[in-house]
Formats: sequence, structure tokens, C-alpha cells
Amino acid sequence: MRASIGEGKARLLQALFDEFGETGPSPNLSMRQVAERLGVHHTLLTYHFGSRPALLSAVLSEARRRDNLIIAATGDDLGFVDMLRAIWGFYANTGHEERTRAFFHLIGLAVYERGAFDGFVADLDDLTRLLQAAARREGWPEAEAVQQSLIAIACVRGLLLQRLLSPSEEVDTAAERFIASFATPHLEDHRKNGTT
Repeated sequence: MRASIGEGKARLLQALFDEFGETGPSPNLSMRQVAERLGVHHTLLTYHFGSRPALLSAVLSEARRRDNLIIAATGDDLGFVDMLRAIWGFYANTGHEERTRAFFHLIGLAVYERGAFDGFVADLDDLTRLLQAAARREGWPEAEAVQQSLIAIACVRGLLLQRLLSPSEEVDTAAERFIASFATPHLEDHRKNGTT
């Protein structure tokens, strides 16, 4: 019996992880070269992924999904600040630097060719949702949880980009200062009173 399209794509995705790791194939490799490394015909990759950028998008989306499961498993009881610190600690780890580079490469492509990366862009809210859940556990008003989570993830991504462009301890210090700012008494008072 033939495997379903979904199963075939899932097997290819796993083969891509096995061959190239969580960063996916280098942007310098063509679909034919990727297919050769996997031992499959390039038309199979085109059938399942469509294009080279879409293939990279699928690999990085799956890597992020796995990452977020690891981050979420750090504890269902983490508050906003601790969850934000866990997110920063995970992605600022030098072991994830190549994947972070690949992420920003794809983000740049998505800015210019949004339609080709709809799935990847749609999944960008996953970290924001993790933070929103942590904020709700602490009793934040819904609007505050949504807004502050969006701000926090946008700033973390900016700091990660800065870290790639100009690595220094200053970036890590700035990240910790930013994270700690969510624990200030002033913000806590606003949250208790339901104001922003």
C-alpha cells in the first residue's frame, strides 16, 4: 500500500533533519544537490515542498515546533518573566546560532516574497502564545498578556539579530535588563489594577 502524501512529506522532512540537522540544507545548495544528498529524485522534493525556500521553511518550522515543545516542557507553572528568560536562554545558546541565522535568512526572504512563506509566517506567533499562557497563569488581563507578549518576542528577536551581527556581552546584558523590566513593581501594580 502506498504511503499518503502527508506520510511521504513527513519522511522526507525527517530525512532532511537526519542529513542536514535542524538548520536544514545550506542556502547554497540547489534542490538537485539536496536530493542527491538524500538519495531521492529532485522532483520528489519539488512535489512535496514546491521550492527551495519552501523546503527550508518546512525544516525551520518543524525545528521551531520541536524547540517550543522543549521550552514549554520547562514547566507549566512558569510565570511571564521566567518563560521569557527560558526562551532567551534557549535561542541565545551558541548551539542554536546556525539555526538562528537560517531563521533570519528566511525572514528576510518572507519580507519580499510573503506568499511563498505563508506557513512559516503563520507559525511565528508560537512563542507569543507561550508567553501569553504564562501571563494568564499570573492573572494578567487578556489585552495586557497579548500586547506585552508581542512586544517581548519582537524585542527578543531583535536582540538575537543584534547578537548575530555584533556578538558581545552587552547584548546578553541588555537582554537580561529587558527581561527583568517585566518584573518591576510599577508594572506589577498596573497588572493588579487591570491597567496598562
